[in-house]
Amino acid sequence: MSELFPDKFTPIAKTLVGEAATILLLLGQRTLSVGQLFVEYRETVPTSPYDSFATALTLLYGAGAINHHDGMLRIE
Repeated sequence: MSELFPDKFTPIAKTLVGEAATILLLLGQRTLSVGQLFVEYRETVPTSPYDSFATALTLLYGAGAINHHDGMLRIE
């Protein structure tokens, strides 16, 4: 599991905040399913485990940044 925020020893790309930012960039103005988004995410960040991806999605959904409707994700 990734750290939540970057610190002196943890770069932002290896934190949940950085992973959430990557997800937002990949999603952009498109509407994608979780599976499609994960495939694109794995191409961008191949070393990140699925649980970090899922936690970053949960963070974004809890913050109201993304919406899930009929199996599709989109930025609010």
